[in-house]
Amino acid sequence: MTRKEQKEARRIQILKATLDLFVKRGYYGTKTSQISRQAGISEGLLFHYFPTKEILLEELVNIGLEGMRMPMEIKAEHGLDFFYQFTKTLFLQVEKNPFIAKMFVFMGHISWAEDIPEKLRKLAVSVDTVSYSQKWVKAGQEDGSIREGDVMSLSNMYWCSIHGIMEQYALHPEIPLPKPEWVADMLGSDENMFDKEEDNG
Repeated sequence: MTRKEQKEARRIQILKATLDLFVKRGYYGTKTSQISRQAGISEGLLFHYFPTKEILLEELVNIGLEGMRMPMEIKAEHGLDFFYQFTKTLFLQVEKNPFIAKMFVFMGHISWAEDIPEKLRKLAVSVDTVSYSQKWVKAGQEDGSIREGDVMSLSNMYWCSIHGIMEQYALHPEIPLPKPEWVADMLGSDENMFDKEEDNG
């Protein structure tokens, strides 16, 4: 491993330790001494990589925002397919890297937590996945793949389900994730694609 690779590995090690503690204890409830202990390094080395706890928080928020932009990259054939493809992609990534599930919990928490600096809370909510996915709900209602109903409520229902699944997986990774089609099918119309596939199977 090169020196550059070693530094990056140490940086990731610190971020993972910080995320674990922020999720369990909150931002103000976590001390830098606890982070260094969790990461298995000295507090001095921690400050070499991240001079302040707020810089650590900001780095995690930026990583979380990258993940929240993932739905914008999904290619789908119709409305319901968007939710299926995103759920499938997310679950595959989470199974490979449980860090992602904890990041969902973290990003959900800091959007309303009072112990987060205001500028970072605003940054955390700058990517609105619920609003973005509403266009796919509308598209699905038009093509018949998604049930009728209030667009915002349906979009919110999906994301609440995703966040709940991620929270449980972060706490209990031994419990298998549900099949992506089960999650997407919450939005499906009576004649949606997944019902048809099961009938044909």
